[in-house]
Amino acid sequence: MSAINSDRLLAAALHAALAQSPAVAAVLGTPPRLYDDPPEDPVFPYLTYGAGRSEDESADDAPMTAHTLTMHIWSRYGGRSEVFDLLHIVSSALKAGQISAGEVRVSSLNIIYTDVFRTSDRRTLHGVLRLSIKTQPTILPYEEAG
Repeated sequence: MSAINSDRLLAAALHAALAQSPAVAAVLGTPPRLYDDPPEDPVFPYLTYGAGRSEDESADDAPMTAHTLTMHIWSRYGGRSEVFDLLHIVSSALKAGQISAGEVRVSSLNIIYTDVFRTSDRRTLHGVLRLSIKTQPTILPYEEAG
């Protein structure tokens, strides 16, 4: 399986896990405000998907892809508490659920770091969640041939 297809499947699975989480819907609305590219005048708070990177980490007959993904949370609540709460809710939704990605399975998901800061407009708070995810195909190459 190509890394690009693995990326696509993983992105869809992460989005589905967040979109189906009642805790995420409670804070980001129904349907949750989860965007690749937010609307011009978004309702706050919301989440955007950021940069992603994938690397082949296969060894012998053990195919594996390492993914690094970034999610961004945007808030205009008066303090940082909403962003901290959202970082917790989003990371819990991703850790708690079984992320189903079809032809790939998530073998590990870890938070590399979180960060919260005020943007240059001094009104908006920006939360960053960086994830490290390892995936493996559900059907191994030697199983396809046999």
